[in-house]
Amino acid sequence: MQDFNKQHYDVIIVGAGLAGLSAAKILKEKGINYKVIEANSRPGGKVFSSYSTERPGYFELGAQFLNKDMTEMVELIKRSGMEILETDVTEDAVEIDEIKKISVDSIIEEVEKDLFIQIDQKDERLFELYKKRIKDNHIQKIISSYHSELFNINPKNLSSKALLDAKEKYLSTQSDLTHQASGPLNHLVLSLEKISKDKIVYDEPVNEVLETEKGYKIRSVNHEYTSDAVILAIPPTAASRLTYSPNLNHHFEKALYSYSDGAIIKMTWAYKKPFWHEYVVEGELKRLKGVIYTESQGVSVIDSSKVGDESRLTMFIGADIAKRLAMKSKAQRIEYALERLHDVFGEVARNYLDMEECVWVNDPYCGGGYSAKVHFNGLYNAATS
Repeated sequence: MQDFNKQHYDVIIVGAGLAGLSAAKILKEKGINYKVIEANSRPGGKVFSSYSTERPGYFELGAQFLNKDMTEMVELIKRSGMEILETDVTEDAVEIDEIKKISVDSIIEEVEKDLFIQIDQKDERLFELYKKRIKDNHIQKIISSYHSELFNINPKNLSSKALLDAKEKYLSTQSDLTHQASGPLNHLVLSLEKISKDKIVYDEPVNEVLETEKGYKIRSVNHEYTSDAVILAIPPTAASRLTYSPNLNHHFEKALYSYSDGAIIKMTWAYKKPFWHEYVVEGELKRLKGVIYTESQGVSVIDSSKVGDESRLTMFIGADIAKRLAMKSKAQRIEYALERLHDVFGEVARNYLDMEECVWVNDPYCGGGYSAKVHFNGLYNAATS
């Protein structure tokens, strides 16, 4: 039976992920009356740490990396009692492909520099740009796999104009893998949750957001809230599944339906020694920082070790392969990943100390992948529409 006890707030925040909790922190500081409504049983969204039961340590199942240009994130981490540590990747470390085993760093840099130049007013699929501007078939495979992991969506379905728009808005020139928090990011989530502890409700999916004469009405299965303002701190694909009053629907429908969910499976292994620090690349002994798989589109491996910490590799399986593997058992997914590692590193890759995986595919509330992306024929500027 529905219990529509009306409760009024200045602001309702839908979603207790990092965005929602950060917004709540600011409202708390300003003395604004607010409520946070979260569909899941925990806060954090895609920020989620798993603690090992076999040995000391933890794994980040979702978000993990940052760089120092992400000043707000750096500040939040420090305020939660942690420090920022460098990812243990040296300047001379290289990324290779798994077939020719050549360094791909300069290849990606050169292609990225020219790929989005002079995009026509008419949108086109990202994959069509490859065919027009990348003549070498192997390089085309490298870039396609790189983007399939980076964007978590098959390039055949991505909007070139939207990616250019996002690229121009990303101001940092640094890799976003340069640093990590010194401890589990759950510490950050819990420190933000503590600020709004009495303001958050869990296990309460919102179904409707309705505009009224005096503000907004937000309905879940069992409760109804009213507010002067609403912050939807959820992925656009999750927001598109809510019901809106006609005026709101007219204003936001095209933008929300311009997005497609990404798909990513993340696996991390801990090893006794970093065997990838000595690898023959084009006749020279090099230190590897990553591998891009061209025959397994959307699969990549990176050195995810922190300076002074244990040796780790993290594999990201993105886009179509992630969707297929999400339907398999955990054991089958792990074996698929270990086979990819074996192809490059040999049997030593199977001798790990510990590992963990997490599947971010078709989550009803968090969406999939790192984030949603604008699909071909969507509004390229949907984020600001």
